[in-house]
Amino acid sequence: MEFQITLTDKLRNFTDYVDIKQTQANGVVLGEYKMALNDVINALSNASIEGRSHETPFLPKNCIKFITSDSGDDEVFIELPKRQWSISYMDKQMVIGFPRLILNYRVHQGEIRGLKIVAIKESDSINEETDIYYFPYSNVHHDSGDVCMGTNTFPKIDRLNQLEKMHFLFFSAPFGSDYGAMTLKGKTLEELFKEFHEKPFHDELLFPTKKSFNEYFFLGNK
Repeated sequence: MEFQITLTDKLRNFTDYVDIKQTQANGVVLGEYKMALNDVINALSNASIEGRSHETPFLPKNCIKFITSDSGDDEVFIELPKRQWSISYMDKQMVIGFPRLILNYRVHQGEIRGLKIVAIKESDSINEETDIYYFPYSNVHHDSGDVCMGTNTFPKIDRLNQLEKMHFLFFSAPFGSDYGAMTLKGKTLEELFKEFHEKPFHDELLFPTKKSFNEYFFLGNK
């Protein structure tokens, strides 16, 4: 089946009508009608993308959200379940209970340009309205959630699923006292490390940012 579209120099705008002739391969005319030019363009555009699929890259384990842009900037959100992590503080190795965490990586052409870490409660489901809490320990700027890695840097990555192991670099970097601690009871970093040494973190100590997931990460309009 073939369609013959006749355009003339009398067209002045996209709402003007054009002649359409529908024929079989042997030349038999099946029908003739008129369509507005903008309707013809829309029909052709829809036909050109029909059946086309778009794939995401392979994403890290526990990835809860992925955002990409035409500029090549990617945002990857990864959930880390509540658990105990081995860390270094004041030249001592300690096993400390951490709350459930959300890691927000910002990547441009394989380069990790930033990492934010915030906390959420273990019992909460994750969606745009999930309450966000401050990371309770040091090495994270509490207001912004930006991670301080000191002299440590993230390596360049070839695939986004390599992000699933990058948090090990964060936990292996020595914890300092620059940003202190952030909990509802105002305990010092030393007091928190002592309380949660080889013990699970208590979610009731989490300090609320008073922002939802979308509000904290400026989402919803991207």
